Amino acid sequence: MQIPSQKKFRGISGVVIAVLLTVIGIAAVLLFWSMISGFFNPQPKVIIEKVTITNVGNKYDISITVRETGGASTKIERAVITGGQLPGETELQLSTTAQQQDTTLSPGQSRTLVYETSQRLTAGVTYYVAVYYTKGNSVERSDLYPVTVR
Repeated sequence: MQIPSQKKFRGISGVVIAVLLTVIGIAAVLLFWSMISGFFNPQPKVIIEKVTITNVGNKYDISITVRETGGASTKIERAVITGGQLPGETELQLSTTAQQQDTTLSPGQSRTLVYETSQRLTAGVTYYVAVYYTKGNSVERSDLYPVTVR
């Protein structure tokens, strides 16, 4: 009678375990560093909280309330409106009463800026407003904010 041969199954070798633990450790360090680097090097992030459009004779006053939520100071460079019958993005001009207004935002600060346009805006149509702000050496656009002309 023959005794069946028994194979000894071995687990994962020590070398494979060491390589796996090293890869997991490196991934954990990179993940931790990416979270901490955002904390030590905050970047500006501007959101639009509110937009109102007021018809004033042959022009429109556009009041935009913005807030800096990213943790770094920034400056609002310009504002644009798009949508409806407008050909692409139309740049808004700071209103004559607001031209002396400071457009710098500190971390957490909110500010209302008043712009104007002579573009014809149609009542009942939804337009989209965005602001451009400095982020390092570049200029970044905020998310579009929808507003309907009443």
